[in-house]
Formats: sequence, C-alpha cells, structure tokens
Amino acid sequence: MFYKFLKTAAAVLLITSMTVMTVFADDVSDLTKKKNDAQNDMDKLRNELSYLLVQMDELETKMADSATRIDEVTKQLEESEAAQKQQYKDMKLRIKYMYEDQSTSMMEALLAAEDMSQILNKAEYMQQVYDYDRGKLEEMAQTSAKISEQKAALEAEQKSLQDAQNELTDKQSLLYTTIAEQEKKVADFSSQLNRAVAAAAARSAAASSSNNKYVPTGDSSVGSAIVKKAYEYLGTPYRSGGASPGGFDCSGFTSYVFGQFGIGLSRSSGSQAYGGTNVGSLSNALPGDIICYPGHVAIYIGNGQIIHASVPGDYVKIASANIMTITSIRRYW
Repeated sequence: MFYKFLKTAAAVLLITSMTVMTVFADDVSDLTKKKNDAQNDMDKLRNELSYLLVQMDELETKMADSATRIDEVTKQLEESEAAQKQQYKDMKLRIKYMYEDQSTSMMEALLAAEDMSQILNKAEYMQQVYDYDRGKLEEMAQTSAKISEQKAALEAEQKSLQDAQNELTDKQSLLYTTIAEQEKKVADFSSQLNRAVAAAAARSAAASSSNNKYVPTGDSSVGSAIVKKAYEYLGTPYRSGGASPGGFDCSGFTSYVFGQFGIGLSRSSGSQAYGGTNVGSLSNALPGDIICYPGHVAIYIGNGQIIHASVPGDYVKIASANIMTITSIRRYW
C-alpha cells in the first residue's frame, strides 16, 4: 500500500513538473513569436520610411525644375505683353498721323485729290495699315494668351507638387511616431533590446570619443565667407522649388549660397546629406557646415545656431540647430 502511494505521488510529481516545463516553454515561444512579429512590423515601417524619403527627395527635385520653368515662362509673358503694348502704341501713332494730320485734314486731302483713284489708293493704303496692325495685335494677344495658359498650368502643377509634398510630410511624421511606438513594443517583448540599447550607448560613446579627435582639413575662412553670404538673404521668402534670391526652399538656399563660391551641391536635401566630408557631432561643426535633418538642410553659423529657408509661408531666418533630429553634418569646403 505504501509503495502504491509512492508510485502515485511520483507520477503526480512527474506530471506536474512536465506541465510547468510545458507552460514555461509555451511562454518563451509566445514571447519570442510576439517579439519577432513586432520586429518584422518595425522593419516594414522602416522600409516604408526609406521609400518615403526617396519620394520626398524626387519630389523636391521636381519642384525645383517646376519653379525654374515658371520663372522662364513668366519672363516670356512679360516680354510678350511689353511687345503687345508697344505695337498698340505704334498703331495709335500711325492712326493719329493718318487721320489727324495738323497741316491737312482728311476732308482737304479728299478735295485736293485729282481723281477717284487717288482717293481709293489712299483709302486702300489706310485699310492695309489697319489690317496689318489688327493682325499683329491679334497675333500678339494669342501668343500672350498661350503663355498665360502655360504659366497657369505650371502653377497648377506646382500647387499639386506642394500638396503632394505636404501629404508626404504628414505621412513621414506619422511613420516616425508609429516606429517609435513599435520600438517600445519590441522592447517590452524582449530584454535583448535593453542589451542592444546598452551596446548602442557604448558604441555612441566610443564614436563620440573618436569624433572629438576630428581635425578639420578645410580652410575655415571659406566657411566664414559662406556664412557671411548666407546672411545677405535673411528675410527672403520661402518658395517651393526655389533656388534664387527671388525665393528659396531649403536645399535651393544651400546650393545657391555655396554656388557663389564655386562649390557645386546636389539640388536635393537627401543628396546633400551624403556629399562632402562627414563632420560627426554638432560639437565638431564649424560655421559653413551643412546641418542635415530628415528632409531638410541648413547652414551652421556657430554657437548652436543655423540659417535656413524654413517652411512654406515662412522665410530665410536664423534658428537653433536643434529644431529637429540631426541626421548628418557635412563639410564641403
């Protein structure tokens, strides 16, 4: 009886132990699956963000091209309208000469004619001049109308690009928020993220220590001259796709200022973030460096400040270098 009890107790203990081990394994498996699923979702979000940044970069280039074409068409329209006004002015002078001659009135000219053929010839000549002027005015008016239509179409295209840019900017903001939330979820599912954060912190500290040894190789006087030139455009209005003193967007402003010193920059903020020399942290930045943010660039002026073409509706102004997360700092001089 006693042995039977021991066998029963041993069986119960074995079953209990197996149950506990099964539950523990299930928990680990479940947490691992959740962590992997969350990680996969975050990877998809990051891929989506990378694709979105490429779209924003391409759109920025298109807006720059569109702005250039609008400037060209605007100039053509002004020239056409000026020619039309001059033609009209010349026509009025001819009419005044023909009909309002101070020395001889029209009636006197008719009475002085020797025969009807002279009157008809004079009338025919006047009609020909009138038909010529009318034809030229109509031709110029049609040309101006076509150019105006072209300009309206380009402005509509520019507005469409601006709307698309605003939409992509909203998506970008949402993705950053969603990715941040997803990162927290992954951290909740695994203590591995804590070790990764510690390792990242160690790498960051090592990188910071290495960056502190950075020795500039360029001529700092060029950087100072770039900043001085940038100050000349304070207050210039923001213009989507703009790259001239008539209006700038962020990369248009940096490329224009650097271009004054023979330094060619790519026309998009995304491309500018990969050119030149990597400076490292903000503590290593010198006046004239380009501070890069997600979808934005600015010129560093020292003392933790930048000068940049801000946002639509704003203008070129000075701001803190920490307006957004800095993704890169590049030196082109």
